[in-house]
Amino acid sequence: MGIATQAAGYDFAILSGPPVSNQQAVQLKQEVLDYNNSEFKHQFSPSLNAATSAINTGRLVGRNASLSDLSTQLIDQNMQTQNTYIQARDTYTRQGEINEWQAQNKLDTLFFLQILFLFFSLVVILLYLRQGKLLSNTGVYGTIGVLLLVVIGVLWNRVSYTNMSRDSRYWNRRYIAANPNALSSGQCPT
Repeated sequence: MGIATQAAGYDFAILSGPPVSNQQAVQLKQEVLDYNNSEFKHQFSPSLNAATSAINTGRLVGRNASLSDLSTQLIDQNMQTQNTYIQARDTYTRQGEINEWQAQNKLDTLFFLQILFLFFSLVVILLYLRQGKLLSNTGVYGTIGVLLLVVIGVLWNRVSYTNMSRDSRYWNRRYIAANPNALSSGQCPT
């Protein structure tokens, strides 16, 4: 048996035999060390690969978690942006309704002021004609009274319509309360 074979098999019986030369002892020692080193590398290499795989797996799990967190943050940010747009749309829609309400209110006020202007214009014309003795006092005051009743009627109509019938959200719409019994079969003639 050769020295390399004996060293590889851990056969140290040769050491208990007759003394070997210094050269053979150094060679035997080197072969034993080389064998131990190769066995260590052979056994350590899979565990090193497993450790590297575990580290890489840990990195991948960490990266997946950070990607998941990033995607969750992006989804939350998109939802906030979407909610902001929805709220802005609702705000703009409501502002449009308010603007429409103000415009219709101004038109209604302008209508009444025009009626009032026509009333005062006719009163001035009638008083001028009465002053010139073209119309009698009774005719002038009677006409002014009728015109005053028309102005008061228009004012009463606008005020009662606004307070009782006008839709509070849409100025130009009339609010009609739904009567659930209005279409019941008990009220229909047979």
